[in-house]
Amino acid sequence: MSLSEKAKKCCRWSLMVITIAFLAIGWAIFSTTEELTEQKSAWMENVIQDVQSVNTDELYSKSAFLHSSQLSKEIQEILFVEEKVEHDSIRGIYITAETAASDHFMDIIDALIKSGGNSVVMDIEVSGGKLAFIPEDAYLTSINPGSTKLDKLKTLIKELHRKDIYVIARQVIFNDPYTAGKKPEWRIKYKDGRLFDSRWLDPSHPEVQAYNLLITREAAKLGFDEIQYDYIRFPDGYHYYEDYYYDETTKERWEVINDFLKDAKKVTDEYEIKLGVDVFGATIWGGIDWTLVGQYIPEIAKSVDVIYPMTYPSHVSPGYYGFHNPYGDPYSFVQGSIEKFVEAAAGNAEIRTWVQGFPLKAPNFGSWYVEEQVRGTYDGGANGFVIWSPGNIYRSSWSSLGMEPPEVEEVVPQE
Repeated sequence: MSLSEKAKKCCRWSLMVITIAFLAIGWAIFSTTEELTEQKSAWMENVIQDVQSVNTDELYSKSAFLHSSQLSKEIQEILFVEEKVEHDSIRGIYITAETAASDHFMDIIDALIKSGGNSVVMDIEVSGGKLAFIPEDAYLTSINPGSTKLDKLKTLIKELHRKDIYVIARQVIFNDPYTAGKKPEWRIKYKDGRLFDSRWLDPSHPEVQAYNLLITREAAKLGFDEIQYDYIRFPDGYHYYEDYYYDETTKERWEVINDFLKDAKKVTDEYEIKLGVDVFGATIWGGIDWTLVGQYIPEIAKSVDVIYPMTYPSHVSPGYYGFHNPYGDPYSFVQGSIEKFVEAAAGNAEIRTWVQGFPLKAPNFGSWYVEEQVRGTYDGGANGFVIWSPGNIYRSSWSSLGMEPPEVEEVVPQE
């Protein structure tokens, strides 16, 4: 290390120590006067922001500095303990890792807050499965070294928390072309030994499951409020010649998925955060769908905290289960589907709708289209939603984010 680098490092740590000392002295003074509680809180908030602006990642990782400091327990908790964000009704948008890393991300967040939204679902992967951050686990790194796309992810999550935003990590599970290229032995195979679709890992392979649980653990440690699993299923289509790792004569596909979810729930419970899953909107209507892909809602609801049905009107054909015009009548399909999801979950898991925020097959797509789906969400019995726009364009969605679920009247039992 050069002399100038040492000097810079010394100055940085001197600044930290001086700032913390000022904080401790000021707190002691304010603590002696009960009447100054509000002023004390405002002062603390300003100083905390000053301390964190020095270098949040470095400051929060210096355990030796914390142990040697003379800060009171109360101040240490305020400065260094990460508090989770909670909301009664989640109303959010989907964000790619590229958008989260962009200069205009906070402008989107400000628009979200101004519109009444309170949550983001954020990709933690890029390039078809490559992690958007550098993982810590050595084994995980040997397969997926990650990238610096979101190299300050922990700091970013803290900033979102300061804005009262509930932050959800979207983790794509079994449709993973990046890892499939690194570990072809984990891919689904045909019975004659040939490899199946290059995008798919075998959901029943124990090493595939263990690998994904490591990623979940890494994401949980970063400070997310919830981990959301996408592609938590077997591939769709009628592939009669696939040869999976599990014994298909003794176990159903939905049992494979559910056993894995139970293991995942142990990880998220350890970090006191929620586990959510994305599911096909069609799984609630036809038995063939859930037996094929393994998404059996009544059992999944017993294993996770939140279920996100992808009830996009664009993803069903006219006439599907009596919905003659799903493209032009988004309310009916969403309301009918969510009602069945709520019934199937039986109170074991919260239902949050994935709302179509893109114009595919939608006549005269605009704010009304998104709002009708949100209205269908609430009328179907769910109390939260997240809007999906693959390009993160939400001009037609902002108005719907302020739509809160109707208040439920308290029923007073008659004497």
